[in-house]
Amino acid sequence: MGDRSEVSPGAPGLLGRSVETAALRDLVRRACAGSGGALVLHGEGGIGKTTLLDSVHAEHRTLRVLRLENTQSETELSFAGLQHLTGPLLRHLGGLPQPQRDALGVALGRRSGSAPDPLHLRLAVLNLLSAAAEEQPVVCLVDDAQWMDPGSLAVLAFVARRVAAQRVALVFAAEDIGRLGELAGLPTRDVRPLGDRDARELLDGTVRAPLDQRVRERVLTEAHGNPLALLHLPRWIGPTEMAARSVGGYRGGPKRLEESFRIRLSQLPTDTQLLLLLAAAEPDGNPLVVRRAAARLDIGPDAAAVAEAAGILDTSTRMSFRHPLLRSMVYAAASSTERRRAHATLAECCDAMQEPDRHAWHLGQAAAGFDEEVAGRLEDAARRAARGTGAAVACGFWELAAALTVDRRTRASRLLSAACAKRETGAFREALAMLASLRHEPMPAADHARVALLHARTAYAVQRDEEAVRLLVDAARLVADEDPVSARHVLLDAFAAVAYSGRHLPRERIVDIVAETQRICPDLAVPPDPSPDTDDSADAESTESTESTESAESTDGTDGTDGTDSTASADGVVSLVLRAQMASVSKGPVAAAALMARVVRRSLAEARSDALDDPNVARLASDAALYVGDARAWQRLVGRQVRSARERRDHAALSIALNHQAMVDLHFGRLDEAAERVAEAHGITDTLGMAPLRYADLALVAWRGDEQRGVPLIDLAAREAADRREGRLLTATEYARAVLHNGAGRPEAALAAVGELYDGAGAGYRALLAAECAEAAAACGQTLSARSACEVLRDNARACGTPWAEGLYLQTEALFRDGREKEESYRRAVEELTRAGAVLQAARAHLLWGEWLLKTGRRTQARQPLRQAWTVFSGAGARAFRTRAAIRLGAAGERSVRPSTGVHTLTAQELRVARMVASGETSREVGAALFVSPRTVDAHVRSILRKLDVPSRRQLRHVEGLRPAERSEL
Repeated sequence: MGDRSEVSPGAPGLLGRSVETAALRDLVRRACAGSGGALVLHGEGGIGKTTLLDSVHAEHRTLRVLRLENTQSETELSFAGLQHLTGPLLRHLGGLPQPQRDALGVALGRRSGSAPDPLHLRLAVLNLLSAAAEEQPVVCLVDDAQWMDPGSLAVLAFVARRVAAQRVALVFAAEDIGRLGELAGLPTRDVRPLGDRDARELLDGTVRAPLDQRVRERVLTEAHGNPLALLHLPRWIGPTEMAARSVGGYRGGPKRLEESFRIRLSQLPTDTQLLLLLAAAEPDGNPLVVRRAAARLDIGPDAAAVAEAAGILDTSTRMSFRHPLLRSMVYAAASSTERRRAHATLAECCDAMQEPDRHAWHLGQAAAGFDEEVAGRLEDAARRAARGTGAAVACGFWELAAALTVDRRTRASRLLSAACAKRETGAFREALAMLASLRHEPMPAADHARVALLHARTAYAVQRDEEAVRLLVDAARLVADEDPVSARHVLLDAFAAVAYSGRHLPRERIVDIVAETQRICPDLAVPPDPSPDTDDSADAESTESTESTESAESTDGTDGTDGTDSTASADGVVSLVLRAQMASVSKGPVAAAALMARVVRRSLAEARSDALDDPNVARLASDAALYVGDARAWQRLVGRQVRSARERRDHAALSIALNHQAMVDLHFGRLDEAAERVAEAHGITDTLGMAPLRYADLALVAWRGDEQRGVPLIDLAAREAADRREGRLLTATEYARAVLHNGAGRPEAALAAVGELYDGAGAGYRALLAAECAEAAAACGQTLSARSACEVLRDNARACGTPWAEGLYLQTEALFRDGREKEESYRRAVEELTRAGAVLQAARAHLLWGEWLLKTGRRTQARQPLRQAWTVFSGAGARAFRTRAAIRLGAAGERSVRPSTGVHTLTAQELRVARMVASGETSREVGAALFVSPRTVDAHVRSILRKLDVPSRRQLRHVEGLRPAERSEL
């Protein structure tokens, strides 16, 4: 049904539903104790009844839960509800008296016969439930009871009144119980709209994309606290329509809810329907304007009362619909002629002097063809809206003005303004379609360049494919003569798109892009390959040191380089970043390392200036820090990237920045924080219609060892990478597979997952992939592949000179050493990786170190590095690596940690049982507390012992997360 999803993401429970939840818990608790009963939840569509049933189902999975979701299509099918409900209970059929068996058999179509005796049928269902409840408490959840066939509803109502001495609870959910006489007399609970605070929290926690303040307040007002409306109103009706109330493009809501409203509307008198159309066409529901218009159309005063009595309109303060979907349906159901007539009448009733924007809007909607006078008024209204109420309102006016404009050049100009406003509201795909249509319209050269630029940038945000690269380079060429500074920024967009295309971008195309960049910006030249003795190389070696970082922050931005990029201006940073990108794609990662290090130092020096406000400058600067393995600089630059995007309310840039921030969190071992960034980024891209950003999500599931979610996600991302030819995403899937398999101790699979195109792997992935490949190859005995990967890391460490790069190389180099040299390499790798903040990678080095010591028979010495790895992986939630470390610890004789003791592997109910058993409670005591039988508790315990690889119940008290002192976590 449509009234699901009332849980705010990240919230521990349902917002504003504590009373209802408590009542449902009490009902189930009493039923488990042998005092069954029933409860009827009722309220308007979308208010959250289904979500409350979902919460009961989720919370009481250990009980027998019978779920019945009724549909209108089965209302006329006799006993359709009983067929669904009793199916799981038919094994108890043999215990019923013969008359009851016969009656139920006829009702279910299992045997022929005359109409079943009502009393025998009802007793049959009651006894079936009672028999099932003797084994385990039964909870029956009946959704959309208003659509249940009358015969089934009568039977269940009979049962609901007779389970007081049974372990049975029934919960009905219905929209209008006034028409369900069968349920009269049963306890009821009116599910009311959310309060203002909860409504705002739900909206803010769900809609992460940009909403004008006016649009936000309108959503809150029109939703009337209805959770479904709060969650889906911006999807049913776009931001533009919400602001300007142009709902002709109505996309519909949940089918069942829509059908319910359609039936209700069709039963209204003609005058009332016409009044509703006037109210739907009036943007703010001004009651004075609507009533005047109604009088002009000879609509009687009783029409409003009928609409209010039907629960459709609220006329207490203004003409406000009880549900926002109703407004949209009323407007969309009217013909174009009826809508124009309504708007024309409303225009006549507006004061053109006092409310010029409202008057212009209605005139525009009433126009049947081109009308330049009205279009001019709408253009004036759009300009006023852009200065005041916001882009969403302005966009509606611009679009309508363009539709009424006959002159192609003027229409194109107005459409361009509308597209800009659409892009600002976050309607990226709609803006893209509009900009594509404008590329061949007659307009001044400057506007053509602007269209090309906006089209390219919007295409890049939506798709990130090779076509976006071409569009961006073309746009840079168009704007170069008029605005060379803007051209450089567009070229940065192009190189950012090149990074996403990665290996899928043909080599000759990359050469063309570099050549075109040099034609557009002749002062930019790809520098010669640096030698190890150059100053740049020496500079690169110091990028990670605290002293150099602090020094960089306090300087005026100069770094002793040539005049092209020695100023502290934004253009100097852009030129330096462009040169570094050109060097990277044309000469390779090692050759570009020195320039990338200079980008990092310059960006840190100008971190407090406006130089990094361009989102792609900021992004490529943080990429440069990742490129050279300068983890501390990476953290700081990404942090600024996120803050800047939030301050500018640039949600497209924010989604990318959040992905970078999640990768930073992963590096520093903060997996839970990374998950929060990923969720926020997904919320933005989903709403804006951007191509999903899966990079951090892939790395997160891999490091967590979450194979159940990780394998389907990696497969999905691989398909998307192929469809969009997004090479960097393909590399990200290879990295995720390698980490997932290495964590689970499957080196052959990890090695098979790693591609060989290290040079085209993109910022950061090249070294990380090489490290995964080296570990897997060494474990498989493929020395040649392992040494090849080690050489990649050696060259990277020499070029970058940072602790992160050095630590990865030392960790890999240790694989090929013996004795003290091997141990020294591991020790130094741990030191360097720890210095770089690479918490998880340092734990990997500890793990490899301990595994080698164990393999050589030094069990006692192996415990310390293995214990260190186990502790880090446990704290971070890296479950697969944690299990791998635990197994090795067990082999080393460690008794404080058993293999596979991760409580993350337990279900929620198993975790409750495990903690109670660990604290010394018996199966009977646990069963009484959780309303399950002792036999069910014993079954849970057997599963727990198997999952945790613990020999007995007594040993559970030694498992981390189950100790008595940790019971407070319950």
